[in-house]
Amino acid sequence: MSDSPTPTPACSHTISVQLPDLLSSCAPFELRVNRHCRSVSRASEAWLHEVGLGLKLEWKGMKVGLWAALCYPGADLQLRLAVDFMSLLVYEQEQGRERDGCGDENENENENGNDVFNLISDRLSRVAYKSPAWYIRFNRSMRAYHDAKRHLHSLDSTRIPDLETYINLRRNASGLRMVFHLIEHAGGLDISSSHPELKQLTDQACDIIAWSEDAISCAKGMTPSSQLNIVTVLMKDRNCSFGSALAYVGTLVKQSADAFSATEGQFVACAVMNDDTRRYVRGLRDCIAGSVNWLYETERYLGTKGNEVRAFGWVFVPVLE
Repeated sequence: MSDSPTPTPACSHTISVQLPDLLSSCAPFELRVNRHCRSVSRASEAWLHEVGLGLKLEWKGMKVGLWAALCYPGADLQLRLAVDFMSLLVYEQEQGRERDGCGDENENENENGNDVFNLISDRLSRVAYKSPAWYIRFNRSMRAYHDAKRHLHSLDSTRIPDLETYINLRRNASGLRMVFHLIEHAGGLDISSSHPELKQLTDQACDIIAWSEDAISCAKGMTPSSQLNIVTVLMKDRNCSFGSALAYVGTLVKQSADAFSATEGQFVACAVMNDDTRRYVRGLRDCIAGSVNWLYETERYLGTKGNEVRAFGWVFVPVLE
């Protein structure tokens, strides 16, 4: 899935808006947490320091270990790889945001990102030896992640894509497809078979989480150099205000959550679900509940006001024109 919120920049004004009630939309998905959360989080953070990533003091507030523990509540030893990967994902995304904020159009972003993920290449190679098909899918998603990020990076407020184009780009640029691949690894599952409903469920889960992150991230402020998100796309697509677009994101998240439940019901009814696919779908539900709740726990977007925003929904958004 940025540092704790940066100080309010010199801006033309600040607006007060109410974020959509994302938690209610995701209430049907049970929230569970891995019992190894604390110990694995500490071990992963120590490893990040050992490999020399130069973490800032605010890193503890990111609570990436909690995010992984909520997404993979049943994982045992596999949780460590998940925490390390998700930490590198957040770190790489934050580095990209810092470069954007400095106006540094780094043409080597893809290369730098790969260097970061190479820190776990030895462990991924061991997984590849046991499950080559899984590793091929994971690598394909990694390439799509970098390609989509590079595409989004090339866009700005003067070149806003249409909604359908943005949705497809965001699914890959979020990195969530790789997070979902780790459901298979964490559970020792074989999801080599391709079912249309399974792909649909994966896309719907990706949309719910990515759009929720887009909505929450608005609390950090809106500037001409801000990364595109679904709110700014909707403002253009629907020719509406910031507040109206934000409210509509809540509607889209609710619709996608309902659609996920409906698709899951259809999948069960078609009698092609085996135990592995059933556990994978349960893993998607864990990722939805865990990721959306984590958005209020991490200090990445809301600082220390997560509980307050969770209760009331109101945020003050600095806007620089």
